[in-house]
Amino acid sequence: MDNMMQALILLLAGFLVVFSVLVLLIAIVTIYSKIIRTVQNAGKKKKEIRSADESVKLEKPDLRAVTREEIEDTDGEIPPEIIAVIAAAVDAMYGEKPHRIKAVKRSRSSRSAWSRAGALQNTRPF
Repeated sequence: MDNMMQALILLLAGFLVVFSVLVLLIAIVTIYSKIIRTVQNAGKKKKEIRSADESVKLEKPDLRAVTREEIEDTDGEIPPEIIAVIAAAVDAMYGEKPHRIKAVKRSRSSRSAWSRAGALQNTRPF
């Protein structure tokens, strides 16, 4: 009977140690995630403030629709409206890192846009 009591006490002590360590690990992970979230939100707020300041300084763009005929009438040159849209898409995709658009050229690919997008998605590095 004495051995059974020692075994039960040892079992309860083991459970207590395991669960207290698990609770401690949960607390550490929770605190760490809150710290990381705070740091990330501070960076986003700075970027939002910076972009809000820049957007106040910019003039409102002309929001008229550009037709396909207007685009094709430019004799092979890409109109500034299309370049602005491409620049906005690049900024939306790579907004956190500094980027620069060096040239914009028409693509003469035989693949469709959906095929290229699928290939890009499937070959993107982890």
